[in-house]
Amino acid sequence: MVNVFRVNWENKDFMVGILIIGDQEKVRKSLVIAFKKQGYEVCDELDWESAKQVYSDKYDLVIADLEGKGQIGVEVLKAIKLSNRNVEIVAILPPNLIGTGEMYSHEVYDCVHKPFLLTDLVNIGKKALEKKKLADKVRNLEQIMSGNKVVS
Repeated sequence: MVNVFRVNWENKDFMVGILIIGDQEKVRKSLVIAFKKQGYEVCDELDWESAKQVYSDKYDLVIADLEGKGQIGVEVLKAIKLSNRNVEIVAILPPNLIGTGEMYSHEVYDCVHKPFLLTDLVNIGKKALEKKKLADKVRNLEQIMSGNKVVS
């Protein structure tokens, strides 16, 4: 499921792309509702198979429900990260999964185990977007310092 939300950071309107991937409709719908309550606007939906072909730099945050996906889900997240090094990823893991170290080795921002509180996941998403915003500012400043053109 792909959701693109509009937010206002520092009085500048721009699109923040959030990709929500998962097979459980109830979880996806709950996430959409939770993000809408925070003022985000849902624009689109995709399933896992479609998400493999859509990842690009237009997404700032990927929230992926990996329950029942196993290694295929991890491979999709790797492909997303390879396609866009700057994207932040939050993984939703099944309750019986013990080792999360593999997720962090794939540059996942954070992991939550089911069951989780929607407010916790929304807060993690906000923190991931804030981290990305700050990293983008640092990259822009580095480019200014090196005399290259600023990337927005």
